[in-house]
Amino acid sequence: LNDIEHKKIRKTFQEPRIHFAVNCASKSCPVLLNQPYIPKILETQLSRQTKIFLNDKSKNDLSDLSHIKISQLFNWYQNDFGDIVEFINKYGDFELDHPKIDYLPYSWELNE
Repeated sequence: LNDIEHKKIRKTFQEPRIHFAVNCASKSCPVLLNQPYIPKILETQLSRQTKIFLNDKSKNDLSDLSHIKISQLFNWYQNDFGDIVEFINKYGDFELDHPKIDYLPYSWELNE
């Protein structure tokens, strides 16, 4: 999945939500969808996976909107996301306004 995500999909489609759909399945990675991605509903599936990841308190701490602690994915792939605050505002259930940003430690342990 890691090679598919980085060597094929990211290169070809330039879609930042792919980070929340196809990944290496470590503990800090987004949860994998337990169904196939289907072209007719792909936009909905990608948006849903993004929202699930943003709201996962084990991956992102958005309890203080003036000082957020978010996944290292946003740091490592800044170029994919562009303005991170704008990206989070687009898919989150809240409105960030110039928060202080810290990045959480990343666990490479295999998820269960």
